[in-house]
Amino acid sequence: MIMTNEKLSLERSPHSKLRVGLLCINMDPVSRATLESQTMQTPGAYVVDNLDSHVAAREVMRMLEPYQHRICIVDFDHDVDEGCRIAQRLRDGCDGLTIFAASSDSAAEQIITAMRSGCSEYLLKPFQLDRVSNALAHVEVRRHTKSEGIARGQVITLMGAKGGTGVTSLALHLALNLVQRHQQRCLLVDLHPALGDASLYLGMQRHQYSFYELVHNTDRLDADLLRGFVLEHSSGLHVLDSPQTIESFSHASEDAVEHTLAFVADNYQFVIVDCPPGLTDEVCAAIRQSDQLAIIITPELSAIRNAVQSIEYLTGLHYPEDSIDIVLNRYSKQSVLREDEMEAALHRKIDVKIPNAYSQIVNAINEGTPIEFDHRSDLPAAFDYWAGLLLRDEASTAPTGNRSRGWLSIFGSRGD
Repeated sequence: MIMTNEKLSLERSPHSKLRVGLLCINMDPVSRATLESQTMQTPGAYVVDNLDSHVAAREVMRMLEPYQHRICIVDFDHDVDEGCRIAQRLRDGCDGLTIFAASSDSAAEQIITAMRSGCSEYLLKPFQLDRVSNALAHVEVRRHTKSEGIARGQVITLMGAKGGTGVTSLALHLALNLVQRHQQRCLLVDLHPALGDASLYLGMQRHQYSFYELVHNTDRLDADLLRGFVLEHSSGLHVLDSPQTIESFSHASEDAVEHTLAFVADNYQFVIVDCPPGLTDEVCAAIRQSDQLAIIITPELSAIRNAVQSIEYLTGLHYPEDSIDIVLNRYSKQSVLREDEMEAALHRKIDVKIPNAYSQIVNAINEGTPIEFDHRSDLPAAFDYWAGLLLRDEASTAPTGNRSRGWLSIFGSRGD
């Protein structure tokens, strides 16, 4: 969930008397001294020792056994590969241990590498008191989130089978439905690399910062930073805007896009991603992080052909077919292509049908006022049905926050 504007600290926590033990691995003397000085200002936190890379998981747990919060801080400056091996060994061998990475390198690629090896926080050197305090407090927040069974939010990605299928209007109306009709905390991410339309369709002024600028600040990613990047619609929907320049934003690494989407999913019940057409690197990264992918088609042969090829491609790379929905936009019983003909060509059922209300949608876009959900008509009812499918999926998911991602290796993504 989005936290309050007040900075996190263990001192402000109702559980501030709980003892926190920190064990350093391979840390240089200057950094260790700085860390000890700073933890002295955090009630209940102690630096236990500084060990070399040969320490066994059993020894780590023995030394931290007296503490209710057990943290290992692995220094990655000596050797990144060794730091990863240590973190993975501790992750696999120590139940209840939290692992931090420490490094003077703020490159996004190294941060993602450390996170994938099992680190939950990345502390930049030289250490700063506010970041160390916040990282320690996050351990307590995560512990209570897990114990209270609060599930991680769902990432739902919408991708057009071709250009012009109405992905943006569907994405924002689905997100608004989840907020207004079902009281869900929802974030709409405009993944277009330049001049996306989400904020325009909502009648909002563009944000000076975009989703891609957030991606480029991976080393600073926390709830406070996220809050400064989102637009808030009058409905309560939050929006991460696209860049406002006509030139595409400088290339963002796929790992950083994945990490950012995974982070925002911890802060919202639903993250709706509005994708540009085509399997770009950024779209592929969004798909890898998605719990559900909606391929948007219209009653056209080209859209149906592209949808079939997309499904074959994705399932060939081990993306689960039952995580793909086919959404038919501009549906009409008077269409040249009948529903049964389209399903025969797709070799599967159409999951959601959005009725053809082109003039109503265009008027809503031009006025910057989305369609209303508080009256009976086919269009709001279709979004009610779609949202209901997603909410049923959410209800059937065990509230552990650990989503199985057997398809993380698709599109050549680097594994753990």
